[in-house]
Amino acid sequence: MEDPRVKVENYLEGNKIPQLFEAITADLLFYKPEDPKAHIVKFLENAKVAGTTSLINEQDLDTMFGMFDITKRGVVTAEQATRALQVILGPSADLKEVGVAPTAKLTKEQFVSAMSEALTRASPYRQQ
Repeated sequence: MEDPRVKVENYLEGNKIPQLFEAITADLLFYKPEDPKAHIVKFLENAKVAGTTSLINEQDLDTMFGMFDITKRGVVTAEQATRALQVILGPSADLKEVGVAPTAKLTKEQFVSAMSEALTRASPYRQQ
């Protein structure tokens, strides 16, 4: 018999429930609506149609690259990039899921592309 705790964790992760709650919370804190409940309903209606989007854009990822490229060599390691992703998505996030080899060195363009793909994949309820 499967452990009930494991069953619940699998359900939550399989349906991206933690990511959905994080997206709702981030959206509320960003917009600070007068009527939070109505805003959440609208958010969920939009998510059902179009999926959720990350509040992190390409410019933010460019800035993040610069923070990790402290030697100004124009590349960061896959390990550094994965740590950056984990700051955003949590400790289980890994750029290997989007094809980044653990020993890779990423240019800014590669970093932004890989991070964008990972963030899109992590977005709850995005359309397939």
